[in-house]
Amino acid sequence: MNRKQAKIAVNRQSSLLGKVLFLAVLIAVLGSVLPAAAQITVRGKLAHDLDVTPGMVVTGSIMVDNDSDAMQEAKVYLRDYMFYADGTNAYDDPGTVGRSNAPWVRFTPESMRIPPRTSVAVNYEITVPDTTGPGSYWSILMVEGVDASSAESTEGAASERQVGFRQVTRYGVQLALHYKENAEQSVSFDNIQLLVDENGKTFFQVDISNSGGLMLHPNVYLRVFDADGAEFGPFQGSLYRMYPETSVRHRIELAGLASGTYQALLIVDNGEDAVFGGQYELTL
Repeated sequence: MNRKQAKIAVNRQSSLLGKVLFLAVLIAVLGSVLPAAAQITVRGKLAHDLDVTPGMVVTGSIMVDNDSDAMQEAKVYLRDYMFYADGTNAYDDPGTVGRSNAPWVRFTPESMRIPPRTSVAVNYEITVPDTTGPGSYWSILMVEGVDASSAESTEGAASERQVGFRQVTRYGVQLALHYKENAEQSVSFDNIQLLVDENGKTFFQVDISNSGGLMLHPNVYLRVFDADGAEFGPFQGSLYRMYPETSVRHRIELAGLASGTYQALLIVDNGEDAVFGGQYELTL
């Protein structure tokens, strides 16, 4: 995409209150395939969202299914998780991120053998420290299939194991805790511009950061007005979930707008009477 002429002026902002939702990520890492990869799936939600208070102990489980006719193996481990508007993702060691709840999490088992067409539960317990302040805290519980030909497997014979690239499937289940009382909520805007793609379509781009303390899941859209006050839109953004200190990029297509100067109102509506907005002048 190329940048179009855009005159951007921020006129107004307001506070944003976050709903308690969170993100679950399914990650598939593919390489060249050796013998058949482990065939496991995680059943149900890939996100566990829990409202808590300091000192509370919460429990839950994750069901891992073997969809094949052969014994399957899997390993389970924790990671921290962050993501940013430029498309980068970080899966850091547990406890690295400031709002990580990984040190509070205990889970079993760390490895499993799943008979054909059956399931095994991964059970977790999370103890919220008495000193926990308001806001959201999260980590990601990874469930990764172990190929029978890998060195980690207990199934394949040592002589049959091979070294090389294999297909690896990981499921990431978000474990997110939200202590909402007196939590700070806010967002910030950055990298605001107009773009035009190779087909001549025009987009309003904005990077939105969660600069508060609670998980957000806002409805983002753009209302556009011409010099006569006629309204166009609303032009809808994407539906993203955002942890504190993460950011996402919205590219909102401005379909049907002719060349000219417009007033645009960007709305970030997280519900519960909480709205964050910015007003801009756009020249197409």
